[in-house]
Amino acid sequence: DCRMITLATVKTLLNITTTDYDARLTLLMPMVENDVRRILNNQFNERVDCEFENGSTIISNIWNLRPRLTNPIEIGRILQHPNIPEETYITAYDEENGIATISQATTGAGDYVITSITYGMLIPIAKMCGFKLNGMSRQVCDGELASKSMGPVSVSYVQHIDKRWGYPMDILRDLGTPIQRVG
Repeated sequence: DCRMITLATVKTLLNITTTDYDARLTLLMPMVENDVRRILNNQFNERVDCEFENGSTIISNIWNLRPRLTNPIEIGRILQHPNIPEETYITAYDEENGIATISQATTGAGDYVITSITYGMLIPIAKMCGFKLNGMSRQVCDGELASKSMGPVSVSYVQHIDKRWGYPMDILRDLGTPIQRVG
């Protein structure tokens, strides 16, 4: 089971340097990932046939199939497979020849990948985890976040909360646009 984001990445992006919140973040991450799938109307789990060797950063015979794929093969797309390190993404793509270069070397051979989120989505997903983490220590007034605190730090401001999804609207805007499905 591949995650959209690792605990280490969430902590780095939220500037959390202790293990104090690891258990809660580990519990919240699958919930947030489920929210991302529902908000964007996208499962982020499309299988694409291809070929790659152990220890390589090249994936061959990987074709975009744009009319068929919701999550196309493109620069920045995170690819998942048991033999590909977590959060590995496409750094270059030769669409004409079906060759992708990836950010980390494979740990074994394979004949498929699963297309996941784009690398840029890691930041809003981490922010969503942080927002959920702070859920017990925030005040909401009429759909607007009035204050929040984490440990000894407390901040007061106005942040508009999306009434449908329960996240700040600026985070949802950064996350992307939901896919419109017909039929």
